[in-house]
Amino acid sequence: MTTPTLSDPNTSSTHLSLTDSTGRQRLQSTLAEYVAFLRRQPAVCGTAEQQQTLIQHVAQGHDLIKLVAAERLRITRELDHQKHEWIEVEKQLTDPIVAAMQPFKDAVEHYNREVMRVREHHLAEAQVQASLAQGDDTKWLTPQIDAPAKPKGVQLKWTFEIVDRNQVPNGYWIIDEGAIKADIAQGRREIPGVRIYEEAITTYRK
Repeated sequence: MTTPTLSDPNTSSTHLSLTDSTGRQRLQSTLAEYVAFLRRQPAVCGTAEQQQTLIQHVAQGHDLIKLVAAERLRITRELDHQKHEWIEVEKQLTDPIVAAMQPFKDAVEHYNREVMRVREHHLAEAQVQASLAQGDDTKWLTPQIDAPAKPKGVQLKWTFEIVDRNQVPNGYWIIDEGAIKADIAQGRREIPGVRIYEEAITTYRK
Protein backbone atom coordinates (compact mmCIF):
# COMPACT_ATOMS: atom_id res chain seq x y z
CA MET A 1 0.00 0.00 0.00
CA THR A 2 1.35 3.42 -0.91
CA THR A 3 1.72 6.36 1.44
CA PRO A 4 -1.25 8.75 1.38
CA THR A 5 -0.53 11.72 -0.87
CA LEU A 6 -0.58 15.25 0.52
CA SER A 7 -2.15 17.80 -1.80
CA ASP A 8 -0.74 21.30 -2.00
CA PRO A 9 -2.78 23.49 0.38
CA ASN A 10 -2.10 26.53 -1.80
CA THR A 11 -3.64 25.02 -4.93
CA SER A 12 -6.47 22.88 -3.54
CA SER A 13 -10.02 24.24 -3.55
CA THR A 14 -10.22 23.94 0.23
CA HIS A 15 -7.01 24.89 2.01
CA LEU A 16 -5.72 22.94 4.97
CA SER A 17 -6.23 25.45 7.76
CA LEU A 18 -6.30 25.86 11.52
CA THR A 19 -8.71 28.79 11.43
CA ASP A 20 -11.22 27.92 8.72
CA SER A 21 -13.60 25.24 9.99
CA THR A 22 -13.73 23.33 6.73
CA GLY A 23 -9.99 23.59 6.20
CA ARG A 24 -9.32 22.47 9.74
CA GLN A 25 -11.53 19.42 9.35
CA ARG A 26 -9.67 18.59 6.15
CA LEU A 27 -6.33 19.03 7.89
CA GLN A 28 -7.39 16.80 10.77
CA SER A 29 -8.69 14.23 8.32
CA THR A 30 -5.38 14.26 6.43
CA LEU A 31 -3.40 13.79 9.61
CA ALA A 32 -5.70 11.06 10.91
CA GLU A 33 -5.46 9.24 7.56
CA TYR A 34 -1.66 9.33 7.72
CA VAL A 35 -1.58 8.07 11.34
CA ALA A 36 -4.00 5.26 10.50
CA PHE A 37 -1.88 4.35 7.49
CA LEU A 38 1.29 4.13 9.60
CA ARG A 39 -0.39 1.97 12.20
CA ARG A 40 -1.27 -0.54 9.47
CA GLN A 41 2.33 -0.79 8.25
CA PRO A 42 4.85 -3.25 9.71
CA ALA A 43 7.81 -1.54 11.36
CA VAL A 44 10.23 -4.02 9.83
CA CYS A 45 13.51 -3.02 8.26
CA GLY A 46 15.53 -5.97 6.95
CA THR A 47 16.33 -4.97 3.39
CA ALA A 48 17.39 -1.87 1.50
CA GLU A 49 13.96 -1.67 -0.11
CA GLN A 50 12.21 -1.80 3.26
CA GLN A 51 14.59 0.84 4.57
CA GLN A 52 13.71 3.18 1.69
CA THR A 53 9.99 2.55 2.17
CA LEU A 54 10.12 3.35 5.89
CA ILE A 55 12.19 6.46 5.22
CA GLN A 56 9.51 7.66 2.80
CA HIS A 57 6.80 7.04 5.40
CA VAL A 58 8.70 9.07 8.01
CA ALA A 59 9.53 11.82 5.50
CA GLN A 60 5.81 12.13 4.78
CA GLY A 61 5.18 12.56 8.50
CA HIS A 62 7.84 15.27 8.70
CA ASP A 63 6.12 17.08 5.83
CA LEU A 64 2.82 16.99 7.70
CA ILE A 65 4.45 18.28 10.88
CA LYS A 66 6.03 21.13 8.90
CA LEU A 67 2.66 21.88 7.32
CA VAL A 68 0.97 22.24 10.71
CA ALA A 69 3.87 24.35 12.02
CA ALA A 70 3.74 26.62 8.98
CA GLU A 71 -0.01 27.11 9.40
CA ARG A 72 0.46 27.90 13.09
CA LEU A 73 3.22 30.38 12.20
CA ARG A 74 0.97 32.07 9.66
CA ILE A 75 -1.53 32.69 12.44
CA THR A 76 0.84 33.62 15.26
CA ARG A 77 3.44 35.70 13.39
CA GLU A 78 1.31 38.85 13.62
CA LEU A 79 0.37 38.01 17.22
CA ASP A 80 4.05 37.68 18.08
CA HIS A 81 4.73 41.06 16.50
CA GLN A 82 1.92 42.64 18.50
CA LYS A 83 3.18 40.90 21.64
CA HIS A 84 6.65 42.44 21.26
CA GLU A 85 5.10 45.86 20.68
CA TRP A 86 3.03 45.59 23.86
CA ILE A 87 6.04 44.33 25.82
CA GLU A 88 7.89 47.49 24.76
CA VAL A 89 4.93 49.65 25.80
CA GLU A 90 4.80 47.82 29.15
CA LYS A 91 8.54 48.40 29.62
CA GLN A 92 8.20 52.11 28.90
CA LEU A 93 5.39 52.39 31.44
CA THR A 94 6.98 50.33 34.20
CA ASP A 95 10.66 51.32 33.93
CA PRO A 96 10.09 54.64 35.76
CA ILE A 97 8.36 52.76 38.58
CA VAL A 98 11.23 50.28 38.86
CA ALA A 99 13.76 53.14 38.94
CA ALA A 100 11.78 55.07 41.57
CA MET A 101 11.47 52.00 43.82
CA GLN A 102 15.14 51.06 43.64
CA PRO A 103 16.45 53.44 46.37
CA PHE A 104 13.83 52.07 48.78
CA LYS A 105 14.76 48.50 47.94
CA ASP A 106 18.45 49.30 48.37
CA ALA A 107 17.77 50.85 51.78
CA VAL A 108 15.74 47.84 52.93
CA GLU A 109 18.40 45.43 51.68
CA HIS A 110 21.12 47.37 53.51
CA TYR A 111 19.08 47.33 56.74
CA ASN A 112 18.32 43.61 56.40
CA ARG A 113 21.97 42.73 55.81
CA GLU A 114 23.06 44.72 58.84
CA VAL A 115 20.43 43.18 61.12
CA MET A 116 21.31 39.69 59.89
CA ARG A 117 25.01 40.40 60.45
CA VAL A 118 24.33 41.41 64.05
CA ARG A 119 21.99 38.44 64.48
CA GLU A 120 24.61 35.97 63.21
CA HIS A 121 27.18 37.51 65.56
CA HIS A 122 24.86 37.14 68.56
CA LEU A 123 23.98 33.56 67.66
CA ALA A 124 27.67 32.71 67.41
CA GLU A 125 28.31 34.30 70.81
CA ALA A 126 25.41 32.34 72.29
CA GLN A 127 26.89 29.09 70.98
CA VAL A 128 30.25 29.92 72.55
CA GLN A 129 28.62 30.75 75.89
CA ALA A 130 26.57 27.55 75.78
CA SER A 131 29.66 25.43 75.16
CA LEU A 132 31.51 27.09 78.04
CA ALA A 133 28.57 26.65 80.39
CA GLN A 134 28.17 22.91 79.77
CA GLY A 135 28.81 21.02 82.99
CA ASP A 136 29.18 24.27 84.93
CA ASP A 137 26.81 25.01 87.82
CA THR A 138 27.43 28.74 87.57
CA LYS A 139 25.11 29.35 84.61
CA TRP A 140 23.65 32.34 86.41
CA LEU A 141 26.97 34.09 85.81
CA THR A 142 26.64 33.63 82.04
CA PRO A 143 24.95 36.62 80.44
CA GLN A 144 21.92 35.84 78.29
CA ILE A 145 22.46 36.94 74.71
CA ASP A 146 19.28 37.64 72.79
CA ALA A 147 19.75 37.69 69.03
CA PRO A 148 17.68 40.20 67.09
CA ALA A 149 14.69 38.77 65.25
CA LYS A 150 14.82 38.40 61.51
CA PRO A 151 13.59 41.50 59.70
CA LYS A 152 10.09 41.25 58.27
CA GLY A 153 10.04 39.70 54.83
CA VAL A 154 13.46 38.04 55.18
CA GLN A 155 13.62 34.33 54.45
CA LEU A 156 16.65 32.12 54.93
CA LYS A 157 17.78 29.57 52.38
CA TRP A 158 20.92 27.52 52.00
CA THR A 159 23.25 28.64 49.22
CA PHE A 160 26.98 28.48 48.47
CA GLU A 161 30.01 30.18 47.02
CA ILE A 162 33.20 28.59 45.74
CA VAL A 163 36.14 29.56 47.96
CA ASP A 164 38.74 27.14 46.56
CA ARG A 165 38.12 25.42 43.22
CA ASN A 166 41.04 23.07 43.79
CA GLN A 167 39.28 21.46 46.75
CA VAL A 168 35.92 20.92 45.05
CA PRO A 169 35.35 17.14 44.53
CA ASN A 170 35.30 15.86 40.96
CA GLY A 171 31.63 14.95 41.22
CA TYR A 172 30.72 18.64 41.23
CA TRP A 173 32.60 19.52 38.06
CA ILE A 174 30.62 19.79 34.81
CA ILE A 175 32.04 18.56 31.53
CA ASP A 176 31.94 21.31 28.89
CA GLU A 177 30.32 19.30 26.12
CA GLY A 178 30.02 22.38 23.96
CA ALA A 179 33.80 22.84 23.97
CA ILE A 180 34.31 19.16 23.14
CA LYS A 181 31.88 19.33 20.19
CA ALA A 182 33.53 22.52 18.95
CA ASP A 183 37.00 20.94 19.02
CA ILE A 184 35.75 17.83 17.22
CA ALA A 185 34.12 20.04 14.57
CA GLN A 186 37.51 21.72 14.13
CA GLY A 187 39.10 18.34 13.45
CA ARG A 188 40.39 17.22 16.83
CA ARG A 189 40.24 13.43 17.15
CA GLU A 190 41.94 12.73 20.50
CA ILE A 191 40.89 14.12 23.88
CA PRO A 192 42.03 12.39 27.10
CA GLY A 193 39.11 10.59 28.73
CA VAL A 194 36.87 11.03 25.69
CA ARG A 195 36.09 8.46 22.97
CA ILE A 196 35.65 10.23 19.66
CA TYR A 197 33.82 8.18 17.06
CA GLU A 198 31.59 8.50 14.02
CA GLU A 199 27.88 8.03 14.66
CA ALA A 200 25.48 7.01 11.92
CA ILE A 201 22.60 9.47 11.63
CA THR A 202 19.65 8.72 9.37
CA THR A 203 18.09 11.54 7.39
CA TYR A 204 14.49 11.09 6.32
CA ARG A 205 14.03 12.61 2.89
CA LYS A 206 11.92 11.48 -0.03
